[in-house]
Amino acid sequence: MNKLFETPQDRLEALDWLRGLMALSIMVYHFGTQHDAAHPIGRLGIYGVSIFFILSGLSMAIAYDRYITDARTSINFFIRRLFRIWPLLWLAVALQAIPTYLSGKGPFGNEPYSVYRILLNLTTLAGFDNANGYINVGAWSIGNEMVYYIFTPILIYAFHWSKLVGNLVTCVCGLISLFFAFTLLNSSNTLASQFEIYGNPFNNLFLYCAGLAIYFNFRNFELEQPYHWPVLLGVIILFFTYPASGDQINIVTGFNRIAMSIISIGVVLSFYKCTPVMPGFVSDKLSMLGVATYGVYLLHPIVGWYIGTIFNIIEQFFDLRRINYIRTATSIPLTIYAAMLIYKYFEAPFINLGKRLTK
Repeated sequence: MNKLFETPQDRLEALDWLRGLMALSIMVYHFGTQHDAAHPIGRLGIYGVSIFFILSGLSMAIAYDRYITDARTSINFFIRRLFRIWPLLWLAVALQAIPTYLSGKGPFGNEPYSVYRILLNLTTLAGFDNANGYINVGAWSIGNEMVYYIFTPILIYAFHWSKLVGNLVTCVCGLISLFFAFTLLNSSNTLASQFEIYGNPFNNLFLYCAGLAIYFNFRNFELEQPYHWPVLLGVIILFFTYPASGDQINIVTGFNRIAMSIISIGVVLSFYKCTPVMPGFVSDKLSMLGVATYGVYLLHPIVGWYIGTIFNIIEQFFDLRRINYIRTATSIPLTIYAAMLIYKYFEAPFINLGKRLTK
């Protein structure tokens, strides 16, 4: 597999490990049925995406702190993000939308997607519309990211002007998130029934800003090697043992929202500053998965849908027991392998093209 896929040398290894683990957990979450806030998978299904937002803010700060200096470089930054996000998103939309027109129905028996809805997704303007406008499962977070990229130059300027100003902007975004957690979202109803509200980009903007704040506040902080594993294990245990249960709405509202957000920020900060010793074959695989995270995240529902369709045909002729387990066991490795192939031969060329055009 190493011959097939090599990770770039200028990436922070531990952050790729975290990306890979979050991508894997969210994939398992979507293939399973466990949505309880107390269950590890149910919790990761929500805060795995939150950790992605934090990681995204931190990664943008690491990559573009010295790059974004004026209007031209700000525009170049956004062009580069378009070349990073749009190609695979277009492929994912095509893989899901085209079969609906050929079959005359959507993946859940609904009508084929409208042209308007397809355009919203292809342009990522669905991020400015609502969570119900997305075609691909999980694409709502991609729409949120595109909104955050528009604000990224301003946020970096704020931190360049003064660390205090940048931190104050982050706190203001935190207050907006609290407005969602304590007012807009009703803890008496399920999260699924209110996901349009939860998926609003301004509900999670604080997490992206927190990633930027981690970089600008802790970039010069160093933690001695003997403390790496204890710190990492401590925040991970806290993440999974924080007392909350029931519907997932219970971990995105009220004081639980504050606690889980702080813990998630702590998880990212710990991986940023801690690179524990790990067996080479484990770190290599996690690093590869981390680089191909976008493909794993966006393609796994599509792979699952296609595999499910094939198994539905097979079931007409054979009695397959534990069919859901077989589908999952087949879909997960296929998704990972497909994501790595697509990153190397499809995503990476577009990423490099975007860099060349804005060099």
